[in-house]
Amino acid sequence: MSSSGAAALSRLAQNPTCEILGAMVMRGGSETAFYRDVTGRAYDREFGERQSSRRRSAQFEQNAYAGDALALREVLANFIKLPVNEIRVENLMDHYPGTKEDARITRLSATRKILSKGVDGGGPHLVIQPQLLVPTKPGQRPYFFVSPDIMVFDSGVGTYIAGDLKSFVVRENEIAAGDLERVRLQLAAQNLGLRHEYAAVKKDVDLPAKGLLIFSRPNGLRPHAPRIESIGGALEAIRIGIDAYLEHRDRIEALGGRRTPHVVVDELEPHFQESCLSTCVMAQFCRARSVDAAIDLGDDAAAILGDLALSRIEALRSGEATPRDERERVMVDHLRRIAAQANSTRAA
Repeated sequence: MSSSGAAALSRLAQNPTCEILGAMVMRGGSETAFYRDVTGRAYDREFGERQSSRRRSAQFEQNAYAGDALALREVLANFIKLPVNEIRVENLMDHYPGTKEDARITRLSATRKILSKGVDGGGPHLVIQPQLLVPTKPGQRPYFFVSPDIMVFDSGVGTYIAGDLKSFVVRENEIAAGDLERVRLQLAAQNLGLRHEYAAVKKDVDLPAKGLLIFSRPNGLRPHAPRIESIGGALEAIRIGIDAYLEHRDRIEALGGRRTPHVVVDELEPHFQESCLSTCVMAQFCRARSVDAAIDLGDDAAAILGDLALSRIEALRSGEATPRDERERVMVDHLRRIAAQANSTRAA
């Protein structure tokens, strides 16, 4: 997973109260390097996207962009409402390749020129690899570069909308709910960036809360027809994530954010949850700091048991401790009833 761009914003949206995630996003760069600097040892597990997935994604994009993006023009023609051969395309990576900040700034400038010109002024209907910006506020890491795969003119509303190509193989353009949550958040970050860029070129537009996804067909790396996603809820989640990040940044800077990372992180509060195990390099580090907490048993246990320590619960169950309030009394009754049922089942 990434600690930059739309991926970082989507992760902040999914776990806004985690100060350690805020520190990692604030620092940027390699997550495994952050882990090494905090723990003093190299990360020794597999992490991030597999090479096979990266190769598939790169091939899917290459096929989609080939021949002046012919495959994309074919599937987008109905959306843009133009014949395939009349759709104008501009691939910014052809002119400004790379992922370094100077290349991003140059593509950002080119994207703003396209937005300022618009389709009516002769601009492209399809922009490949545009560059957008999501500002935060002055301070360390005052903005996020957001890089959609494409930006497409929506003739229905008269604006561009941002979108991504996903090499997931899908049937009937359907995708698993868990994967869809993550990509909707990324689309929301792109939508915020596009809103900012329209404002930057002084274009007063009513940008809809939607994004565009193009998946791979089951047979061959050919694009499906576009799937339009409503992202109103995801937009709110991204805004909450950004607000939380700014609070974390203020606290980290007050602690001396440029000090040795492990010194700062030791003073930060993690917010471990089950999804961290598959999304964050710091998951086991944070879990170790929650070893006596209900979350160590999973999200459902945390929702039921709240902030009660596991050692306290065991003491209540065994009778070594007495309940302090009605909540603990009810819990003891439940635990003893469950234990009795389990014993009865074993005896049978």
